[in-house]
Amino acid sequence: MDRLLLNTFLCQVIPFFACLVLFLFFPVSVHAFTFTPTDDPQYVVMNFSTINELNWAAPEDEWRQKIKPQVVEQINELRKALPPGNTQHKLAWSTLMEYMNFPFDQPSLTSPYAVKMRRILEITDEENIPVFVPLNGFQWWDHLPELYNWWDPDGTHTDPKFFARQKNPSEFKQRFIKGYNPENKWNVEWQDWQTPMKLNYRNWGGGGFRLAPPPNLFNQKRTQLTYRQLQRQRLRVIVQQMIPFLSKWQKEGRSDLFAGLTIGTEVSLNASVKPSDEFLPYGYRDIQDQLCDVRHPTCGVSSAFTSAQIELARQQSVNQYLLDLTQFVANFGIPKQRVYTHVWGEATQGEPRHVNYAAVAPTLYARPGMSFYGYAQDPLSLADWSSALKENGEQSWGATEYSAGTSPLAWRTGLNNVFNNSITPAHVLVIYNWGEHKGTGAIPALATFLNENSPAPNQCVLPEIFTRDGDGVQNPARLTWRFISQLPENVAAIILHIKHGGKLSISDPDVFVQKVSRSDNFASLPTLQPGVYSWYIEVVGCEGHVQLSEPRRFVINPPENFSRTQSWWEQLINWRM
Repeated sequence: MDRLLLNTFLCQVIPFFACLVLFLFFPVSVHAFTFTPTDDPQYVVMNFSTINELNWAAPEDEWRQKIKPQVVEQINELRKALPPGNTQHKLAWSTLMEYMNFPFDQPSLTSPYAVKMRRILEITDEENIPVFVPLNGFQWWDHLPELYNWWDPDGTHTDPKFFARQKNPSEFKQRFIKGYNPENKWNVEWQDWQTPMKLNYRNWGGGGFRLAPPPNLFNQKRTQLTYRQLQRQRLRVIVQQMIPFLSKWQKEGRSDLFAGLTIGTEVSLNASVKPSDEFLPYGYRDIQDQLCDVRHPTCGVSSAFTSAQIELARQQSVNQYLLDLTQFVANFGIPKQRVYTHVWGEATQGEPRHVNYAAVAPTLYARPGMSFYGYAQDPLSLADWSSALKENGEQSWGATEYSAGTSPLAWRTGLNNVFNNSITPAHVLVIYNWGEHKGTGAIPALATFLNENSPAPNQCVLPEIFTRDGDGVQNPARLTWRFISQLPENVAAIILHIKHGGKLSISDPDVFVQKVSRSDNFASLPTLQPGVYSWYIEVVGCEGHVQLSEPRRFVINPPENFSRTQSWWEQLINWRM
């Protein structure tokens, strides 16, 4: 058990004062490693969907002799079709990482999703080709009926096709029945104020099928084991596999091998309870968890919530989910320049499916990302997306799921508008799926782009900021940062923000704000009360461009004669957990 887990466990069983001593005299560093790339290339990522179905957790001999060669064969096929790129444009590979779609277990380094993550990175290291990791803990969780089966105690109330499409239908059905618990209704989304969802309909790939109900994104506390709890446990062991490779690549000068990761895949509160694949806004469990008193979990039945309140609750649920998980990944030292959110949001105002999820894709710990299909040729012509970027300072972003079809012209147009647009460039374009694009007009357009250099960026685009200090520093004298490239001459201001707490939204109030000289890369710490704080740097440029560093956290310890206050203690424990 690591120090963080040990301290947290002991604090549940020992007196308050002893727990305080434990944290103050045996402090926990949230992470001992920070990945700090020295450049920021633009990646064209090809996702291989078919190899996701391979047994990545096979015994070592089977893995090396049978499974791994199939993966390398696909990568080599990609390399024959497309050039590796240059210092500014790079080709990368990817496969699905649906870590919640594995049978229930106690997450560990030997869990199949942990083994898969490790082997993905081993291949990247050996083949020397960048990798992008879509951490999809949202769309697929069929194999966890222990968390979602609230309606079927004997397997007779569920579409048989749902069982039939699993790899081992009889074994899966038995686990599905065994997982029945009526309290699982709190772990799933609801289709109205009173009705939890059962199976959903989706038409991915053009064929309709059933899958588990959408999970409740809200961090609810009503069940003994929640979707969010298990997700964090699994995500922890997955990211732990990444750190040794990132550290190795950084020391070797190969940090460009890590193109980044996404949190979620097309996160939204839209779903389909009818065979038409309606994909309408639902999320009535999340809405009520946001708006109702915990003692009245179905208050929506009698409350006259306005459509604006409901829309805002949907947005806040998605944003809080992304904020929690991007900040969780940041705890391990992975910077926002390699972390992307991934929302769905191509519906436009007035369509029944529309909710402005683009507006809540940005967090302080990640770059925003979204899927683009209908708007692939010009993502910034989608009003919700261009507004989201402008309202958040026109920072870098990602087309985290993308296809422009098969026309070379469509691809040339799309690549230019994604990577070389007049507002702010994207840094990843993730193409789903290799089998649908090889041998099409996409290939010559991609090859041309990979061999080209980027044009000079808009003079108002600001460089990325890396905070030098690690998390958890106690009583620091000053805070330091660096820029990934030179600041342009037209920088209007550099501002230090300090806020209370260990997890920040940009709207949280400041406790300290100070303008900093452009010639400085540090600021002295003001006098602050004991507690946990976060800080970040804001750079303001021209034409509305703003750049924000990822927040870092520090602790101001109480003096020896400091009297115990519950609020300070709660800050410390909540941050550590």
